[in-house]
Amino acid sequence: MSSLTKLWSAGSRLATLTLRRRRCSSADVIHYSPEVLKARAEGTPLVALESTIITHGMPYPQNLETAMQVEHIIREQGATPATVAILSGRLHVGLSADQLSYLAQARGVVKASRRDLAPVLAAGADGATTVAGTIVAAELAGIPVFVTGGIGGVHRQGEHTLDVSADLVELGRSSTLVVCSGVKSILDIGRTLEYLETQGVCVCAFGSSYDFPAFYTARSGHLAPHRARHAGEAARLARAASDLRLASGILVAVPIPEEHAMDEAVIKSAIDRALEEAESKGITGKEVTPFILAAAAKATDGASLAANIALIKNNAKVGADIAVEFSKLRNVGNSGSASNTGVWRGSGGAGPGSRGLHTSARHQAWALEPSDAPVLVIGGANVDRTYRLTEQHVKLDGSTHACLGGVCAGGVARNMAEALWRMRGPGAARLLTAIGDDADGDYLQSVAEEMLLDGCRVEGGRTPSYAAVMDSSGECLLGLGDMALHQSISIDLVDKHMEVLSRAPLVVLDGNAPPATVHHVLALCQRMDKPVFFEPTDRRKATVVFNNQFVKYASPNLNELRAMATYLKPNISINENNIDVISEVISLSEIVSKFIEYIIITLGSKGVVIVHNENFLKENQECNIKARLYSIENVVHNVVNVSGAGDCFSCGLIHGLLLGLSEEQCVSLAFQSATAALLTKSTVPKEFETLNYYSKATYINIA
Repeated sequence: MSSLTKLWSAGSRLATLTLRRRRCSSADVIHYSPEVLKARAEGTPLVALESTIITHGMPYPQNLETAMQVEHIIREQGATPATVAILSGRLHVGLSADQLSYLAQARGVVKASRRDLAPVLAAGADGATTVAGTIVAAELAGIPVFVTGGIGGVHRQGEHTLDVSADLVELGRSSTLVVCSGVKSILDIGRTLEYLETQGVCVCAFGSSYDFPAFYTARSGHLAPHRARHAGEAARLARAASDLRLASGILVAVPIPEEHAMDEAVIKSAIDRALEEAESKGITGKEVTPFILAAAAKATDGASLAANIALIKNNAKVGADIAVEFSKLRNVGNSGSASNTGVWRGSGGAGPGSRGLHTSARHQAWALEPSDAPVLVIGGANVDRTYRLTEQHVKLDGSTHACLGGVCAGGVARNMAEALWRMRGPGAARLLTAIGDDADGDYLQSVAEEMLLDGCRVEGGRTPSYAAVMDSSGECLLGLGDMALHQSISIDLVDKHMEVLSRAPLVVLDGNAPPATVHHVLALCQRMDKPVFFEPTDRRKATVVFNNQFVKYASPNLNELRAMATYLKPNISINENNIDVISEVISLSEIVSKFIEYIIITLGSKGVVIVHNENFLKENQECNIKARLYSIENVVHNVVNVSGAGDCFSCGLIHGLLLGLSEEQCVSLAFQSATAALLTKSTVPKEFETLNYYSKATYINIA
């Protein structure tokens, strides 16, 4: 590489890194559980849940049982629970059953409000988020509804101590709708309501009365300024606040069901005694509430704990119902208006039934946005065994012929993942595939251990293998494949790695994945408005991508393009001896381009044709295709191995896309990458140092 090219390349990387830092998103801060990631992708309503109720609000095992039951209730109502906590210095939105169990029994977990979030993350510690801390996470994650038991407030004698919960301030500066059972009677409820008014928080009672509840009891002696009779009204209130861009919270106060409410005199007496005990023991600050709750539970023989559990379950049902109703309102008005801005987009993507693809800038431009996240490559990995004949005349009559044998790591998806690592640096791609726990699997894992995602090794599985018999010039005469294990590239495996998929700037799919998995990935990417690059691998697999779904890039050869067009239009006439190949490519592409925006057709020695449908996904518009023919830059005479050239061509193209290069520059990089692959014994060269980012491939417009 020339010094000038190195300088340009370094400057380009610096500019890209700067841009990436500016575009750092919540995905870089938050670890989403697979369930939450799936909900975000599918547009399912999400409900945030705090974790201090687990670590500081109830004893074990009631805390774990309640947490699991609350999540179950939310799922039953058609929403997805997203319990928030900090684990080992990472903010988690959505917890697994094992993580909930850990928190329920852990000791020394920090009670994390807004002020504590950064220190806990920096220390790599565990933290249970309070109401305020959970609202911060919900805002980051774009979750509009949060369910808790009760919020903090102004403490008794707060006018002297200035002891005011951070929950109230957070409600005033967020857009989250918080469902709770009011304020515990250990606090000054009247002053709490006044403080919420000062913060601009909309407080409404839920149900048939304006009575503001006091946690254990349905009435506190104070009235809420507003009322929502049912979940639909609360959702409409939230939608109106979103339309107005108020940027202040809503508190929906749900009374505890009458059958679970405590006698006001009994609970008042228990709390008064507990407050006196706390004062005598010098208990202050954030330790007061858990102490009072434990003391009240003891004084009431567990009745207050039972009431606490009942009200949080009821709140979960109400909150889930509001989230579902709000999601319906959002989807009805999902037309890009002000009501769809900010956190009120909820699940972080286009709602069910909508196509974010229609208006996405991604589908109006060739290149992709820069990103630090790795490309996700899904598809086949196998061991390639090559046999290159050294004789000119071969007869398939059982005779033994002299050859040069070789073994290397192969598979379209695996090759592409490795090529992206070699071009872009370690960590540039992650591979989701299936390999066995045999010797071949050990070999593939040793080659691609850092690229390979967890769960890709199949117990008792036989690693896919491919054998190619080539003539003396390197052209393939016969290919044999044992690829049964590709069926283990499952939907569950994809869902397990939803976080990787959601962060990826591009998803690469090869045709070796099972059709159900391909359709699942395409559906997820369509809902996330995420570009997909499809590599057909074989004419028999080229049509797997068609299931009323859409792809941004695909790279078929002519035979695969013919298969695609025939699948979409069965009565089309195909002449495989057609001399006018370019004309055929144009006519076939007109059919296929309804589902693929950019079709990159490789034509061997004739070069590459790129077809772009400029009316892609525009309603009621006929295809308007533009096509360019790129001639081969350099003819390679001393070919060593052809098996990885096509995959490296595609990765050179992808590398250029991720650098934001023009189409001509991307094609030039692709040609250079393919050339490097032809000159190496392995499927993927160990280095791509000769890539020239300045170079532009020449083309002629053919349509």
